[in-house]
Amino acid sequence: MRSYIFSVLVMICSCFNSLAYLDGEKVHLVHRTTLSGDMKDQIIPKGNVFLFHSNAHILENLDSLWKATDSIEYLSDYGVVLMYQEKYQDAKTVFLTVEKSRPNSYLTASHLSSVYELMGDNSAALLWVQKAIHLNPLLNDSSEWLHVKILEAKMNGARCFNSDFLLGVNFGRDSLPVSSFSQPELMRLRKSVFLQLNEQLTFIQPKDKIVAQLLFDLANLSLLTGADIYAVNDVYSMAKSYGYDGSLFDKRSSYAKNLSLKINRGQFSQSNKNEKAKSTSMKTPLMIILGVCFLLFPVFAFLYLYKRMKS
Repeated sequence: MRSYIFSVLVMICSCFNSLAYLDGEKVHLVHRTTLSGDMKDQIIPKGNVFLFHSNAHILENLDSLWKATDSIEYLSDYGVVLMYQEKYQDAKTVFLTVEKSRPNSYLTASHLSSVYELMGDNSAALLWVQKAIHLNPLLNDSSEWLHVKILEAKMNGARCFNSDFLLGVNFGRDSLPVSSFSQPELMRLRKSVFLQLNEQLTFIQPKDKIVAQLLFDLANLSLLTGADIYAVNDVYSMAKSYGYDGSLFDKRSSYAKNLSLKINRGQFSQSNKNEKAKSTSMKTPLMIILGVCFLLFPVFAFLYLYKRMKS
């Protein structure tokens, strides 16, 4: 009779499942959770936050559910909760048990990558995230390539804490960032940076040089793609709080603040700002084409005149 009642309770709990996210994937957690972060606009990352206080016995309950149902998902949930409670060694043990029981799960590989990274073992984290990508290239909306670059940067040191290494792009040194990427390419890149930052900010507090660099790049990308200027200012401020500074930061943040002030005074519309930011991304290839034409014109002119003189 007691086992029957417990089974009924399990079914009732399952009916109230709430979904959360870790590494861009749905987590099976039975108890109600909350995910924070501006996921809709993908401008201001805030990290994933689970409200465990809604059930003080969540670990005990997940352990009971796992033993009652023999469902490995509950054990995986148990590891996720441990990780969010910063019990990384215990979480690692749980995820390795899950991997042994059900090998080659991309979600387990992703969790192991996260927990190893949080423990400071970046080489092991890199191996597991590469396995996760191999098992599911679309993991976290195909943004895990950036997680690989973050881990490689951590392993190689401060010389890799820049846009060129992390993103393979350079936004120039002017007040307004520039890029030869098309708008769709910039939007996809912005999404990847946002998703990876949302994971990083879940666990990493200021100050952190890599997070600071990525926040600065996210603000640059948001400015280039015509995102809300007030949100752009917030992201630049976040970059500063994580330790990004220097003359380039001063120029970019000042430009964004002045732009928002002009919009407030009615001197500049948001749509005009969007058009200017979008056209900027096309400036570099256009200048290259014009430069090539300028250099080739004398050559063709000389050949034309030489041919005329011979004839």
